[in-house]
Amino acid sequence: MMIQKLLDLGAQIDYKDNRNHGVVEIAATKNFVETLEYFIKLNNPKLPVWKNLIKFLSSSEDDEAEAAGKVLRILTTATQDGPSPNLEPFVDSDGVLAIVKVITGFVGEEAKVQAFNVLVNIIENDRVKQQVLKGGGIPPSVKLLKSENKALLLPLLVVLKELCKDKQYADPVVANGAIPAIVKVCQTVNDNDIFVQAIDALGNIAESDPEHRTTVGGTPGLFSTLVNLFEDCTSKALVLSLTMAIAKMVRGDKNNQEKYVNEYGASPLIMLVRVRNKDIQLSAIEALYCLADGNDFAQKAILEEGAVMPLINLLKRTRAPDVQEMSAMALWALAGDDLNERRSMAGMMGVPLLIEFVTSLSETLHYIGAEGLAVLAQGPHSKATLIGHANGVQPMVRLLKSDKEYIVACAMNAIRYLCVGTGYVPHPKNQATVQQARGIKSLIALMVNSRNELIQVQAALTLACVSLGNKENEEHIAENLDFSFIHVLRLLYSENEQVKLLAGEALAAFAFNNVSQQREIAESGGVRMHNFLSFLESKDEYCRCSGAFQIVVLARIVPDEDQASSSAIGIKLLVDLLEFSQKEQIQALTCDCLARLAHTRAGVPAAIVSINGVELLCRLMMSQTEQVRYCAAVALGYLTFDHTAERQLLRRCREQPYLVKVLLYHTKYGKISKSFLEGWNHCKHIGLPPIPEKPKFITAKDSITYLSSIKEQPPHARPLTILSMGADTATGETATTSRHHSSPLGLFRDDRTATNVTGRSSRVSRATATFAQNTPRSDADLTPAETPKNEDAPMVVQDG
Repeated sequence: MMIQKLLDLGAQIDYKDNRNHGVVEIAATKNFVETLEYFIKLNNPKLPVWKNLIKFLSSSEDDEAEAAGKVLRILTTATQDGPSPNLEPFVDSDGVLAIVKVITGFVGEEAKVQAFNVLVNIIENDRVKQQVLKGGGIPPSVKLLKSENKALLLPLLVVLKELCKDKQYADPVVANGAIPAIVKVCQTVNDNDIFVQAIDALGNIAESDPEHRTTVGGTPGLFSTLVNLFEDCTSKALVLSLTMAIAKMVRGDKNNQEKYVNEYGASPLIMLVRVRNKDIQLSAIEALYCLADGNDFAQKAILEEGAVMPLINLLKRTRAPDVQEMSAMALWALAGDDLNERRSMAGMMGVPLLIEFVTSLSETLHYIGAEGLAVLAQGPHSKATLIGHANGVQPMVRLLKSDKEYIVACAMNAIRYLCVGTGYVPHPKNQATVQQARGIKSLIALMVNSRNELIQVQAALTLACVSLGNKENEEHIAENLDFSFIHVLRLLYSENEQVKLLAGEALAAFAFNNVSQQREIAESGGVRMHNFLSFLESKDEYCRCSGAFQIVVLARIVPDEDQASSSAIGIKLLVDLLEFSQKEQIQALTCDCLARLAHTRAGVPAAIVSINGVELLCRLMMSQTEQVRYCAAVALGYLTFDHTAERQLLRRCREQPYLVKVLLYHTKYGKISKSFLEGWNHCKHIGLPPIPEKPKFITAKDSITYLSSIKEQPPHARPLTILSMGADTATGETATTSRHHSSPLGLFRDDRTATNVTGRSSRVSRATATFAQNTPRSDADLTPAETPKNEDAPMVVQDG
């Protein structure tokens, strides 16, 4: 090489010209990067390349600092194998501090652009971040966000984005006012690359700390700016940045969730679910999940925007595990804690798909599948039989061996509902399936060996449900040498109140209508009144209700209290809850407990009737909530076997004849006495007063508001695709139209139906949906149970 020959001939390597420039400075000025790399490898002590380059970078002359920055950017560029080999010597030579000096100095913006370009190459290194922080580089960097130079803003935002991934660096960035400055950049600059980096930076700030997330959400105009950026967007990178940043900003923050939803920001996310691009679909679905998670207001708003059907369609058509998992998570988050919406959502997913979830490899799908099947197995439209016929019980038993306790708990909850219905009515076939799948052995192992008391007590309660009214399963449990009631009785003395309550429920379920089990419990140590007093006197209505039921069932084996007295205490508490509780969940549970007690030992139904139980149950049959109506009807059905209750109910039915429709709609023939039916037929034969107009809800399923917005796909509907974003793998999902006629991305526009999709059109849709909900139904809209021909038949619900 020529340089080496010159050196061999005695050339002076450390020569300086009249501007004090040596070979390093001249090579940097001429952008001779290969020459600089040669001198670096030469490692001649007379020529400290890094020291000279960094000194050149620190020059007060714009052209010198700019020239040094250009070559340093090339020298520090990462290789395919990882970071540049020049990174460490550059940092060791105080190169980062020199960059900070350029940023804070009075050199021109072009020199600062090159300095930031160098910093972009090395900012992922922790030492670099530390030196930027200690060198005071953050405050001047934030001030430079006011610049209008796009070439400067782009690398500056990349550096800030990387710094904000860690809280210790995000704190000073936020403290120096970066958040409003970045939002202003998004509002004033029109450049997709800058948008991407700015939005990523805001997302990283929000993710770094909950307080920063609140600060980001509280910045005026932020969410409206993000929603507006969806308009006319043709960049896949920008769409991904927007959706991922939104997820970070709203995750676990109710205020941010509601602020974003109030900007009608759910609409573009819903439209993106239909896009034939897997990355965008996943990101949009995750954003919807984060928006809806744990926020009732946001859930209802998103549901009204029409999120259900796109997600359901995608869930059923895709076989990509990650898309399926995220779609299921989003749908389950949208269902929230409301039992009716959860049941509706699980019904739309369908029993076969939920069983597929349970048999998949994903733990998240295991959880959602078990929860969904548990919801479908309970209540007025129980699909426990359908689930059993679809072989849904066996995979639930297999989940008992999961190493995740929350999945085991969900599986046990589902098994309980599959084996026992409202009023403690057993399901013998499902109970037998649990035993055949070796579920009893697994449950006993959990009850005895689990280190978690909640798992132990739930296993005991599940065992009780599996054996309730089933002598064969009861014998299988008794034959297992590891089983003993001592394990359950020990849990009554746990320090955890929930464990104590569930232990009492398990004992009550074992003892329900089973004298031999009651005897075994007593011989194993038995229970005392003080075990239940804390629940009977609790301010929590759920605890009082459960404790009251337990004390009535176990009254015979409570030695320190008279049986009649303890039974009376429990029954009185339950009836009081019927009369005074305003919570629909408690009303339904209390009716369920009374339904169980109405077919237990003699004297209990008469006690319920004697303190106005029938009247109160009749009143609850007029509840707006179907679950309450159903449980009240089941309880009254069992009480009709008591002659006094039968007469009282017949009197009420003569006064309000439509109560019979509710009663027959929710009870099968075996749950109501023939004597009552004969008495009612006699009343109809001799004539009744005209039936006043009845409330339409009393024999109809609970309406789910968002379902009114679902429309069928017109035959001419075209699928939505991202034409300019590359040929990513499609999920195979065919898009359906929603209430909105355009996409949030400008490249989806059709001149014939061009509208902005930032949620503005949803106001009209909401008004339309409201009008539809408030419109009186015609006769054709009535459910089968509201027609005279089917008044005695239970409602038939199509699966899925």
